[in-house]
Amino acid sequence: MELKERILQEADQLFHAYGIRSVSMDDIARKAGVSKKTIYQYYKDKDDLVSVMVHEMLSQDIRHFQHISEKAQDAIEEVILGAEQIKKMIRMVNPVVVFDLQKYHPKAWSIYKNFKEQYFLGALIRLMHRGIEEGYFRKDINVEILAKMRVEQVQMGFDPTLFPFDKYNVMDVQWAFFDHFIHGIVTLKGYSKLIQYRQVYYQNEKLSQSLPS
Repeated sequence: MELKERILQEADQLFHAYGIRSVSMDDIARKAGVSKKTIYQYYKDKDDLVSVMVHEMLSQDIRHFQHISEKAQDAIEEVILGAEQIKKMIRMVNPVVVFDLQKYHPKAWSIYKNFKEQYFLGALIRLMHRGIEEGYFRKDINVEILAKMRVEQVQMGFDPTLFPFDKYNVMDVQWAFFDHFIHGIVTLKGYSKLIQYRQVYYQNEKLSQSLPS
C-alpha cells in the first residue's frame, strides 16, 4: 500500500472512531507513524484529506450499488440488497462524522450532497421505474417525489436534533424508514415477492424482521 493511501486509511479509522472534529493532524501522524510534514506532502490540510476520504468512500459505494443493480434478478431483490448495502455503510460510519462533515467541512459535504442528489437519487428513480415495469411497485406512485423522500430519509436518520444518539439507535431509525418506504410502494405481487426474499435472506435477522411474515 502506498504511503498516501495508508495515511488516508489511518485517518479514516480515527475519524470513524472519534468523529472528525476531535481528531487532529498530529493524531493522524502518530497513527500513521509519519510526521505531519509528510502528510502535508500529500494533503494540503485536514479539509483536503477529509474531502479525498469522502470521495473515495462514495466512489466505492457507487461501485457496490452498480454491482447490486447488475446482480439483482428483479426490483424487489435490488431494493433489498441495496438496503443491505446501506446497512453496511451505516455500520462503518460514526453518526458524529456526518454531523462534523456538514458543520465543519463544506467541501467534503458538497461532495456528499452531489452523490446524494445526482447518483443516489437517479439510481433510486431508475429502480422504482424498474419495479413499476415488472409489476412489483404501484403504478400510481409519484416516483420523483417518493425517491427524493427516500433519499432525505437516509440523511434524516443521522440528524441528532431529530434522533439524539443517546436515545435512538441509527440502525433502528434507518430500518424503520426502509420498512415504511417499501411497504408503501409495493403491489400485491411485490408483497408476495417480499415474502419469498424473506426466506432467501432469512439468515439476516434484521432484514427478516423488517419484512412481512
